[in-house]
Amino acid sequence: MGQLSATVFGGNILGIAVNAAYQTISATHHLYSVSGHFLRPATTDRDLICKVQKIRNTRTFETRHLRVIQEAADGSAMLCLIASADFHIEEPRSMVVYAIPPQSWSQTTHHEPLRHDTAPERHILYRYIERFTDVQSITTRGTKDTPATSRVSEEKFRVRGTLETEAENMSALAFYMDRGLAYIPANHNGYELSEASACATLDFSLRIFTHKLNLEDWHTVEQQTIAAENARAFSEARIWNDSGHLIASMTQQTILRPRADFQPRISLL
Repeated sequence: MGQLSATVFGGNILGIAVNAAYQTISATHHLYSVSGHFLRPATTDRDLICKVQKIRNTRTFETRHLRVIQEAADGSAMLCLIASADFHIEEPRSMVVYAIPPQSWSQTTHHEPLRHDTAPERHILYRYIERFTDVQSITTRGTKDTPATSRVSEEKFRVRGTLETEAENMSALAFYMDRGLAYIPANHNGYELSEASACATLDFSLRIFTHKLNLEDWHTVEQQTIAAENARAFSEARIWNDSGHLIASMTQQTILRPRADFQPRISLL
């Protein structure tokens, strides 16, 4: 959806930040939350640098403040992302354990053939998406008359290659959860991304419910938009493993500005 540019895919920046945070964390602690803001776009022709600050180190929790920086054309440091990452020990007991199942489990769904994501060769960081993942689309549920908030886009994916550590799995998870979520509000309202003058993630929150994951196995992703107003939209993506165990949720607020010649359709509420 939409035209790829030489701007870095937001998931790349987030994946770098998550991996950098893991390099400073005790082996007994596991990522359960990372929230922050994309401040400005980065480009594919310069290095990204992540600065990690220790905020909290306790027996049960560790917190890191993350800043991803890129050198601007004039040589100045350009801040691209700020975030807070929180890590938690494996607790010995839980008082309650439950999770909502994927909606596709209760629906008759259509699976499209296995495909690899493709991207123009010149967009180096986007090109790596097809190297990393196999994707099997599941049809977007709902008709043209279905309200945008009732439509759900679903797909199955797995990472191609080997993920040897928890840090690698979590970085890959952060990378993939950002994929396409900013485009869902336009798509589920029946608009092409070309009808927007701006579409980008403003803030995000990735919540992880278990650190026991292996993205080399197939996982199901569902994406849904929840609200939109004042040229901003709020959407959520959820991911389950093939056993129906809810792994993580990512929410995002995005900017979605129409072009000057945009002609709105009747809004479906």
